[in-house]
Amino acid sequence: MSAIAYITDSKMLELHRLNNHRTINFWRPSSNINFTEFGEGDLLFFLSKDKEHRKGREKGIVGFGRMVSFSVTTVKMMWERFGIYNGYRDLSEFKEAILKVSKDKKLPSRISGFYLEDVTFFQPVYLSECGMKISSNVESYIYLKPEEVVIKLLDLAKESKDLWTDLNNNEIIDREKLLYVLDASHKKIGDIPSNEKGYKRATRNLKKYKEEHEGYEFIRESRNELYKLGRNSLDIVFYHDKEIDERILIGQAQLYRYQLSSYYGKDVAVRFLSSDEDEQLNYYMNALL
Repeated sequence: MSAIAYITDSKMLELHRLNNHRTINFWRPSSNINFTEFGEGDLLFFLSKDKEHRKGREKGIVGFGRMVSFSVTTVKMMWERFGIYNGYRDLSEFKEAILKVSKDKKLPSRISGFYLEDVTFFQPVYLSECGMKISSNVESYIYLKPEEVVIKLLDLAKESKDLWTDLNNNEIIDREKLLYVLDASHKKIGDIPSNEKGYKRATRNLKKYKEEHEGYEFIRESRNELYKLGRNSLDIVFYHDKEIDERILIGQAQLYRYQLSSYYGKDVAVRFLSSDEDEQLNYYMNALL
């Protein structure tokens, strides 16, 4: 999971904040936005020009959302599709905002938009508080790296409550932090080594398990690991293929526990789904952990 901080129109943010919008269309005047490390499921943080720190003019981050989809279309169609969720009360106000940031002061033939869910607002948090220095001259967006910066930013967001939109904020921030940590852990650890046939068998069996057990989802980009978030716990299900050495699987589980305990405070329960559903094996392997 990646994260970026994008310069954002404060007037647009204020409309979303006061209306407590949890889904928004984060539009940009260009249709040629190409990201090498940003896509579906990643986090977009709002970098506000109007929330500069009194020392050094550092811009403050005042919220974020999870990117669900990306679209490119005309201004009129963007308004017809998203309306007030573009951040303005009517089409004329929307066009005025686009003209304001257009380089040639003309309405572009097409604009782009990031559709965001689980949008959350909070009082300004500054990246310098998270161990990352940024220029006061940022004009578009920056990637937030390393992972510790994003984790610290989410922790500070919980402490910087916005009294107008505080409903369920902590729950959303906790969930997004967990997903971010899970993805970061998977990127460091990787899938359990197997051949393509083994991966397909694991995916097939875990999909069946997911359908039969409520609340489980695949860890992002993983083919043989599921997770389920509880109120005070996190369950991870690994698929144990007959061709995989049990010691490798146990090592994989231990690495996840170590990574998650370093970044996230919940108890981690590990379960193994074997190709022959051998419960004795599952008990044995959990005992070794």
